[in-house]
Amino acid sequence: MTKSMPALSASVVVEFCKRCDWAHEVWLNHLALFDKNPRNPELMNSIAGRELERLSIISHEYGLLQIVKLHDKANTNSNSNLGIDYVLKYGSWSDSVRTRLEALAIELGDFAKQLLDVRNKILSHNDLDTIEANATLGAFADGADEKYFKALREFVNTVHEQIIGGPWPFNDLVKNDVAEFLATIKP
Repeated sequence: MTKSMPALSASVVVEFCKRCDWAHEVWLNHLALFDKNPRNPELMNSIAGRELERLSIISHEYGLLQIVKLHDKANTNSNSNLGIDYVLKYGSWSDSVRTRLEALAIELGDFAKQLLDVRNKILSHNDLDTIEANATLGAFADGADEKYFKALREFVNTVHEQIIGGPWPFNDLVKNDVAEFLATIKP
């Protein structure tokens, strides 16, 4: 039986915002380090190429997992999961705010649905049929991830504004961290 939850507290909202920001940071890190790194071909063909390929897979899979976790149901068995559904379910929203959050949740959920099979069949389990089929899971259209994080930022900012006040600043500085890291890697 699921325990009764009060309206969202400021501390729970902060934790929610942190998790959304972390998913965003992990995504940006992967993009800057691998997908949009102009040195990527050079690095992948270097003596460290095999290790960088391994790190790219780890980074990619971890990033997908962080996104999908934000879309867990608010309650699973007797456990509560802090994510978008939880925030919608336990927030005391005005009608107009609820309408906007629900619309964003649908948009976000449509993207996350594309990632569910990869989570359920590969990231969280070793589904034999999927392994034997060597199926590609978790694919999405170019730019869909950018749209997802734009909508997630709006969702987070709306929640933060309503409960605490002001927007929640997503950390975009990870790009600088990756640039500094890459500067230390010799070709």
